[in-house]
Amino acid sequence: MTSSTNPYRRVTTFTYWLISAAAAGLGVFLLYVSGTSWAEGHKTLSNLMNQLGGLAIVSVAIALLWELVGRRAFFNEMLEVQKLKTDVVESALESIGTDYTKALEWSTVIANARHLDVFSAWANTWRNQNLSALSALIAKPNSKLRVFVPDPTDRNCVRSLANRFGYTENDAKGKITEAIDGYKQLDGATPSGRVEIWTSSVHRVFTSYRIDDRIVVTLYHHATGQRVSVPVLVCREGGSLFKFFEHDLEVVHSASKQIYP
Repeated sequence: MTSSTNPYRRVTTFTYWLISAAAAGLGVFLLYVSGTSWAEGHKTLSNLMNQLGGLAIVSVAIALLWELVGRRAFFNEMLEVQKLKTDVVESALESIGTDYTKALEWSTVIANARHLDVFSAWANTWRNQNLSALSALIAKPNSKLRVFVPDPTDRNCVRSLANRFGYTENDAKGKITEAIDGYKQLDGATPSGRVEIWTSSVHRVFTSYRIDDRIVVTLYHHATGQRVSVPVLVCREGGSLFKFFEHDLEVVHSASKQIYP
C-alpha cells in the first residue's frame, strides 16, 4: 500500500492508530488487573474492569476493520454516487422512464408552450391524445408548431419504417399521410403560418419533442412487429443531452423540405 502524500491525512492516520493502540493497551491492562489477586477482593470493580477491557479491545477491532475495509468501500461508493450525480447535472437529465404518456403532463405543458418541434415517424396516437392542447398552442400569437415526418414519396424510407414497425409499405405510407393531414386539419381551413410540416428521408431511430426549453426523446426498439416499452428521456436546455438532440434536430431540419404551408 502506497503512503499518502497528503500531510493532513498522514497526521490523521497517525493519530487514529495512536488512539487505537492506547485504547487496546488500556483494554489489555484492565483485563489483566481484573484477573489479579487484588481484584478478587473487589468483585464489583473487577467485573466492571473486565467488561470495560473487553469492550475496549472489541471496539478497537471493529474500528480497525472499518479503517482497513469499510471506510475505503464507503468512500468508493460515494465516488460512484457523486460521479452519477455529476453526470446527471451536466446532462440536465430531468427524468427517465419507460412510459412516454407519464413523462410529462403533456396537455398542460403543450398548452402553455410557445414553440414545439415534433420529430417522429408519425406519432398519430400522441397527436390525437393532445389535440386540445395542440390547438391551444397554435391559437397563441407568435407560437410555432413544426412537424418533421418521413417523406411518403421515398419508397426506401417507407420500406424501412414498415419493416421496423411490422407494417406493410402501404400501411406505413398511410400512417405518414394521416399525420400530415392531421396537422393540416389542426391548423384549420386557412393556414395560420404557425404550423409547419417538413418531410425528409432521414432514417428515424427515435422520436423527439422539443417543447420550449425541454426535449422529450422516446427510443425505438428492434423487436420487429412487437409493442414493447421503450426508454423515455426528458432533458432541459443547457445540458449535454439537450444540446445533442437540439443539434440533431437542426441537422434534420436542414435536410428536410417544407410541404406546408
